[in-house]
Amino acid sequence: MLTPEACRELLALYESMADAAVRNDWGRLAELEAASSTLRKAAAADPAGTAQLPDAVQREMASMIERMLELDATIRIHAEPCLESTRKLLAGTIRNRNVRNTYGSV
Repeated sequence: MLTPEACRELLALYESMADAAVRNDWGRLAELEAASSTLRKAAAADPAGTAQLPDAVQREMASMIERMLELDATIRIHAEPCLESTRKLLAGTIRNRNVRNTYGSV
């Protein structure tokens, strides 16, 4: 169940992830993503339980989730160009290896 405490912890992780993305600290971003993934999976275990929380708490959590989505967009703005560059690099490496395997070293 997503509790207010878990929601605050997730928000803190997302804030740190956004900071790491801005600084291009991909190792730190990966560590934080792994931690947030574990927390998200635990929170998703009992989604119906969150509905039992008081309305004011649900609104506070909704606000935190909205902020997490904003931070996620910021993270993607910084991370996606790096990921695309890495994809291109790997694709070129695979293509070169396939050519070498087919035609030998030239």
